[in-house]
Amino acid sequence: MSRYKESNFFKDFFRSYIPNKRDNLKQIIIKVLFIVSFVGLVVSAVYIGDYFITADREASVIEDSRQVWHSNDIETDTKTNIKDTDPYQELLAQNSDFKGWITIDGTQVDNPVYQTDDNSFYLNHNQEKKSSAYGALFIDYQNTVTETQVDRNIVIYGHEMKNGSMFGSLKKLKNLSFYKEHSTIEFTLLGEKATYKIYSIFILNAAREDDGGYIYNISRQNFIDQSDFDAWVDEAYDRSIIDTGVDVEPADDILTLVTCSEDFENARLVVMARKLRSGEDNTPLNNAAHTNPNPTYPQKWYDERGIKREEE
Repeated sequence: MSRYKESNFFKDFFRSYIPNKRDNLKQIIIKVLFIVSFVGLVVSAVYIGDYFITADREASVIEDSRQVWHSNDIETDTKTNIKDTDPYQELLAQNSDFKGWITIDGTQVDNPVYQTDDNSFYLNHNQEKKSSAYGALFIDYQNTVTETQVDRNIVIYGHEMKNGSMFGSLKKLKNLSFYKEHSTIEFTLLGEKATYKIYSIFILNAAREDDGGYIYNISRQNFIDQSDFDAWVDEAYDRSIIDTGVDVEPADDILTLVTCSEDFENARLVVMARKLRSGEDNTPLNNAAHTNPNPTYPQKWYDERGIKREEE
């Protein structure tokens, strides 16, 4: 193409798509709309491309850890301690915040779990401590998790990613048929591998104003007496979308998983489970479970659906 033709090409392009003094008002409006649409298309394409590139990168990071962790799988046993195995030590060497591993069959939850001195770092940093919108699964900084003391109720947070990663697939547990086949969680904490039975799945508010100034305290550790503990557990049962039929006793260790939910703004999906007792069946099948006909939701859940909350 000659310089003359190149000059004409760019001149024609400019006149066709860029507003200029020869244009009337209608032509200017059309060209402005075209430019806005084109810019929007480019920005969307960049955003979508970055989303998939980031997703692939984060999936690769987690998959590398899975290959390490599962390279020496050990049969589940509540008394099994695998702290001295190579996989555990390798992940600990990669990140000193490493506390354990969590797996829920039938979901994408098969991840390392970390803990640091605040609840913000792993919201936007991955397991390599690099900036990431995916973050990592992490234990509440207020939980005591040491060689000499471990809290009775461990709370783990994770993002609800749209591709199902992190805790994005926890919502599958709201489905009764899925829950029946996947009612247990495998969790290794400080080298101790154990099975937990899910006893409650519910929607919780993160802001007090969304439920009359009240937030159910899912992270409690201490109780006044048996009746205080029973009342706390009963509230989890009342809120549960599924009546699991799984009992909880004061001596049980509890695992609480928390992620975002689309039920309303600032809603949370909470999954609570208790540790398998000695000699208890560890199969995930729970045929005794059934749908709770009237689970308790935060007030905002009812307000957004125009439903009157039944008096308790």
